[in-house]
Amino acid sequence: MCKTLTMKEWQSRGEELFGKDKKNWKFKCVNCGEVQSYHDFKEAGVENPENYVYFSCIGRFVKSRGCDWTLGGLFQLHKQEVIADDGSKVPTFEFAT
Repeated sequence: MCKTLTMKEWQSRGEELFGKDKKNWKFKCVNCGEVQSYHDFKEAGVENPENYVYFSCIGRFVKSRGCDWTLGGLFQLHKQEVIADDGSKVPTFEFAT
């Protein structure tokens, strides 16, 4: 079963867990369990890490970590989605807690 959050709920939960700076938010890959943050992607030289940290495993970019899973693929394993400002539902990794 997939949990659906509004953007406000998702942002409130992230702030509650990690503070207001989204660069410090941590997410857990639904496939391998790797915990990752914006900083991990930035350190790996990934452009626009904010577009990947909640959606793609760091292993797509750093071969020594995680796996190559992304939520944009054919198989849908995600357990959470967020309603974007345009009303569409965006699959996201859950926060690492």
